[in-house]
Amino acid sequence: MHMSQYVVSLIAAAILFAFALPAHSGADRASRPTVRMLELAGSPEAIGALWGKTNAASIRADFEQYFIEPARKANISDGMLIERSGKFVEIAREIAPHWLTEAEAIADAAGLDRKLYAAYIGSVYRGLFLNDECTSYAVASAFTEGHRILFHKNRDNAPKAQSAAIITSSVKGVNKFITVTDASVLACMMMVNDKGLAGSADTGGELKVDQPRYQGLMNTFILRHIAERASTCGEALGIIEDLVKRRYYAGGGTTGTHWLFVDKTGAILEVSNNSDTVVHRYHSGEKCYFSVRGKTPAAMALANRRDPVPFQLFHGVSRDPSICLDSSISGMTASIDAERPDLLTSAWVSLPARGLSFVLLMGGVKTPLPVVDGTAYKLMDSITPEPVVLEQADTSNYAAAQKLAARMASSAERGKADRMPGAIDAWVRRTTAATLATMEQIRDSAAGR
Repeated sequence: MHMSQYVVSLIAAAILFAFALPAHSGADRASRPTVRMLELAGSPEAIGALWGKTNAASIRADFEQYFIEPARKANISDGMLIERSGKFVEIAREIAPHWLTEAEAIADAAGLDRKLYAAYIGSVYRGLFLNDECTSYAVASAFTEGHRILFHKNRDNAPKAQSAAIITSSVKGVNKFITVTDASVLACMMMVNDKGLAGSADTGGELKVDQPRYQGLMNTFILRHIAERASTCGEALGIIEDLVKRRYYAGGGTTGTHWLFVDKTGAILEVSNNSDTVVHRYHSGEKCYFSVRGKTPAAMALANRRDPVPFQLFHGVSRDPSICLDSSISGMTASIDAERPDLLTSAWVSLPARGLSFVLLMGGVKTPLPVVDGTAYKLMDSITPEPVVLEQADTSNYAAAQKLAARMASSAERGKADRMPGAIDAWVRRTTAATLATMEQIRDSAAGR
């Protein structure tokens, strides 16, 4: 049911007021929900324990519904599940042993068997791909307003609680990154890291699967490995090629993986692979690239624009019905800062993709709890904001983010980097509270409260 134009106008005006309030405003504190912030940082044990405790309900629910129940129907025992995950565990022990340490801590916090949870994260996604391929896209920075480097993915999958988080590991050589993933698994469905590399892993691509290999690493953890270890599109490609060559890639029986990467140089790289072959293509000189649905109204809105593409349009087309489907459970636009990707790169996360966005900045340390634990996803999934509300929220958030970026850049020049994470976290907390307040107002208005 659509809200009346009067109510929509009131909500839009409230958005402009909410984001205009200074951080110290008394009205701000009184009118917005209290937002707790989580710091997913430190050792694998610490990150895993906090993730497991925070998302325990989603972990147990997804574990049962998408793993244990299908296994029981297929007469697959717990022992067989563990045995079939052996290759994943073996590879993880070699290339990223901290994943296993982290998974054990998650399992302990969620009250699950350690070996079964490792089997779950290593194999569950082979059975969840839908017929719809996810949509990833980019516009070359030569055609964007301010030559911004932009990346987006809409994820299409089963309706499960979605999570986004800033992950800062103390493991040597592991990059800081922002991920969007299921609340039940700390992997990457899409990501951007502090080196200025953004990426997505989708089903499909141009390579058929002639000889499927069901044991090894699925693309969700390969993308996490890339987030943790790569800095450029070329390095991401090298990791994929190496894992396929070593027969570490575990794909589905009918489709391979279709990747999109964008880095701080503005490079746009498309990669397709199956169990044996990797092909790639740099989309240099092209205005925009869509992994699928390249002739849709959403794609044409970017391709046919004569003026430089502003951020709001690039991000906004992700909600167009031609690419934002009922199955689009999450979306992320990454705006990569070429000079200070570790500080000013931002991720605009929508859970699900049709909804209002939460803004995370790479220079921050903490993530709002409702964005991590699935609360934001469940609230947004229950409402349908009008386009004017979405546009006003994006406009207000973007203007506020630009002011913050200018302040952060100035602070960096003055050598006051130690103050930045706290200031960024405070800003994220405030804008998240305003976004949640808007969502609750939409829900209450639709319910006639």
